[in-house]
Amino acid sequence: MLAFTKEQIKAANSASIVEYARSAGIALRQTGSDEFKGVEHDSLVITPSKNSFYWNSRQVHGKGALSFSTLYELSDSNLNEKEKFLKAMDKVLTSGAGDGKVYQIEKEPFKFDKNQLDSENKINRVWGYLHNQRGISSQTIDQLHKDKVLAQDKFGNALFLWLDPKDRQKVKGISKQGTRINYQKYGRRGTLKMIEKNSTKGYGFSFDSPGMSGKTPENIRFFESPIDAISFFDLSKVKVKGGMKNTRFVSMDGLKKEVFNSYITKTAEQLQKEGRTLKTVALGVDNDEAGKKFVKEIQAKFSNVKYCKPSEKLGKDWNDTLKAYRKMQEGKAQSKETTKILPRQELEKRAAYLRRGQELER
Repeated sequence: MLAFTKEQIKAANSASIVEYARSAGIALRQTGSDEFKGVEHDSLVITPSKNSFYWNSRQVHGKGALSFSTLYELSDSNLNEKEKFLKAMDKVLTSGAGDGKVYQIEKEPFKFDKNQLDSENKINRVWGYLHNQRGISSQTIDQLHKDKVLAQDKFGNALFLWLDPKDRQKVKGISKQGTRINYQKYGRRGTLKMIEKNSTKGYGFSFDSPGMSGKTPENIRFFESPIDAISFFDLSKVKVKGGMKNTRFVSMDGLKKEVFNSYITKTAEQLQKEGRTLKTVALGVDNDEAGKKFVKEIQAKFSNVKYCKPSEKLGKDWNDTLKAYRKMQEGKAQSKETTKILPRQELEKRAAYLRRGQELER
């Protein structure tokens, strides 16, 4: 049976998570100046400067490679807690991972590479994906492209541009969403999903309600992804012609307090210069444990922040809700079409047939 000294346990606890993950064959991608995400589980977020990780989907977090191996790498094993600890210790100590305190990552300012864009400024692949797979209306897609916050790269991926709210000509980062399914390459998600390297911390994909004419919106809605933000706006068109007015929609690309705080501050400053104030703030994050916990933490500091919770019956996020709504629309349309096409006598025959079936079941 393996036995470890206090010094070895201390070394394993402080070993670099990023270096250990790489040696263990756990695929990571750099999504920010101080952030890595898992490829298989994109809800896994690692912060190298703190040598810590957070697995959002399971509400698991820790510091150091030992904790990472035990709580993430061996999470689905059949080992008991003691066996997990011993195996994790052995794996970390033999991995060669150095001390997390001295781990450094390259920090460079974000540079928008326009050469990656589709040469003809087309969004045909992105349009098809967002409309057919995600249920987003053609009008909304076209508007976002016109406003230069949505683009397509040479490979057909969707680019959600992070424009500086104070200077819409500056791109501060990019959220990239694949439009091709490849489970072998991208795991259970099936598509590429990442943040462009060196994207500026504290920023995210955002867009304002149409018709603001250069004015700053007095309301803000925050979401976990660009597609959720767009879906919420699209659904608002059901109640309000043209969609929700006087509102800024922001994607945090996860549950990031620094993005929330940053956009509250930036928007308030813009409004102050215009002689106006911020009226309402709401969170449209996922209806799951991680989302609810984030809402509670924010509301503990800002009691006036509301929770725009997606319907529990229709799905955990706003895109699920939008897709469910589209299906209901299609069902109603098909029902109306059937009523128009079938003669009255045929409809009466079918109704009688159904009644006979129900009587037989009794």
